[in-house]
Amino acid sequence: MATRSVSPGGALLRSSRLFSLPAPLPPPSNPHANTRWNSDTMTTPYPTHQVITTVSTSRKNGDWGLKRPLPLRSTTKSTVAMLRVKAIDTMDQITDYSSGADHGITLLKFQELGLPIVTRDANAAKERANLHTPDAPQKSVFEDDIDFTAIGDMKERAELIDKRWKFQGPWLAGMQNGEFQKYIEKQVRPRRAQFRMFLRQKLAEEMNADAKAKAMDAGDEEPNPIRPKDISEEQLTNYLRRLRESNSTLFQMVSQFLDLAPLKPPNVVVDNLDRQGVKVDVSSNPYAENGPPRTHPSAGLSYLRTKNYIDNHPIYGPQEQIKPVVARLVKPRRQMGGIETPKFGIAGIISDVPLGDVRSNQKFSGSKNQISVDNLEVEVPGGPKMWVLPNRANIDSEGKILLKATLPKLEVELVAKELIGEGEGIFGKEREADTVKSSEPALARRQYSKPAFSSAKGYGVR
Repeated sequence: MATRSVSPGGALLRSSRLFSLPAPLPPPSNPHANTRWNSDTMTTPYPTHQVITTVSTSRKNGDWGLKRPLPLRSTTKSTVAMLRVKAIDTMDQITDYSSGADHGITLLKFQELGLPIVTRDANAAKERANLHTPDAPQKSVFEDDIDFTAIGDMKERAELIDKRWKFQGPWLAGMQNGEFQKYIEKQVRPRRAQFRMFLRQKLAEEMNADAKAKAMDAGDEEPNPIRPKDISEEQLTNYLRRLRESNSTLFQMVSQFLDLAPLKPPNVVVDNLDRQGVKVDVSSNPYAENGPPRTHPSAGLSYLRTKNYIDNHPIYGPQEQIKPVVARLVKPRRQMGGIETPKFGIAGIISDVPLGDVRSNQKFSGSKNQISVDNLEVEVPGGPKMWVLPNRANIDSEGKILLKATLPKLEVELVAKELIGEGEGIFGKEREADTVKSSEPALARRQYSKPAFSSAKGYGVR
């Protein structure tokens, strides 16, 4: 049968990148669904639809590369050209879209911070300690022993199987009782025969390994390998009884067969021993306690692998610390119900106040660079702000950004203020007196002191 020729327009549409939009992700769970904090317009923890943009000349005509032009009244109000397409063509022959500036601007602001996304530690206590330690070791989510999904030969990569971020099976600890029962009925019970064959293979491997070791000790030749079909039902039944006596071993067998997301091994006590005193391997997966991520551990926010770079100032030279950003106090320590943890907004991301003996935690402040986190000073334009130094960022299992920051050194803060025209610089009036004597330093200062895109006046502050 002869194939129909495709018109040039049809070929263009088939090869268009518009028709390769990824499928939307499942919506995140809303913890405020039954509370007064719930809102239909609130920003979700992570985006679920692809965000598209267009140039300003096409935007004025409503041209977004879609099937039909979009209304100018609703697409030109925002200062940024970002739309979230929910359906290209609905049953009513319209394009269902909404503004995508909430997550789009968050991406731009986070990229301006220059932070890599690092992995979370499998030890929860160690992870909490690292969040507030600027010099704690950090490992990028793009390392080869973590950033992979295809396990290939299990024997060669047995030590890396548990460190994956994507599994075929669910995370059982995050399932409701009804979801778990449904999973057992539809996914687990029909595979009973396959699981028995899986156990036969495991038993055959153990028997072959024992026979090979005994032959080696006795100096005999290696015996013929035992095949899974050679194992009798009685041997398989005895093997099942042994597995039921060791919960940790049975748990590992079931997890490997169903490819379940890792959990903490059950019945683990001191020194990682089970009830029978057998040493078990605690999961090394950083998501074993809270579940695997919904997307890639980087969430597409940053593709940097390290933050070990140096900012080079045009006048002061290489800087000891990277350029700080301005954080806004959004939740004070003292609330109507008592004392709570204060919260800061850094690049549109809510973060805790830096801990330790820092200027923001001192009760008595004698410097203008210090602010009080006890009360929200509404008379201050834009709210109280302070300069912070972001040092660690990772993504939790719910898709939320966990950002931690410390306070920069005073010299670094003064240099950052001088770049945007706030403050007298690191040398104060002495620097101004030096620039009067020579026109070249003054010209260099006027030329390089204002960057084209500043964290304090651009996307870095919201």
